[in-house]
Amino acid sequence: MKKAPYLFLIFLIVFWGTSCGRVKLDGLVYVDGIVTYKDKPLEGATVGFLPKNFKSGDRIGTGMTDKRGKFELRTIGELGVLPNEYSVIVIKNVEETNDNRQSQINDQLSNLQRDVGRARPKLSKKIKSLIPSRYNSDKSSGLSFVVSEQGLNDIQINLTD
Repeated sequence: MKKAPYLFLIFLIVFWGTSCGRVKLDGLVYVDGIVTYKDKPLEGATVGFLPKNFKSGDRIGTGMTDKRGKFELRTIGELGVLPNEYSVIVIKNVEETNDNRQSQINDQLSNLQRDVGRARPKLSKKIKSLIPSRYNSDKSSGLSFVVSEQGLNDIQINLTD
């Protein structure tokens, strides 16, 4: 049995496996900016650029703010977004916890598990937005930008109550 055809077949599978599924986007332009809330940098927020009048081939751009409120947009993992008109959303959520109440619930669930012999049910997490919820939706945020072939640098997104 000759090994050469099998080695070639393995090479093709590995080559296709590493290159298929990756989308190379041409025409991405650099977009960055700063998000503030009540005139202070908003750290840890997700910024989303959603194409207005979404059509086939359009892509969403996202970024995460750092401690200075600064973000850079990426599209499918690549730096930049396609030129387009965008509605903008900003999301900043945290999981609400009440340690005392959570401790009581855990005790009750442990007792129930011991008595009934079943696995503990999963608790749903309560999420709280740290900014007004209108910024979580492209329908209500009131934020929009036009990204041209030159990109956008140092855009300011100032959130208020």
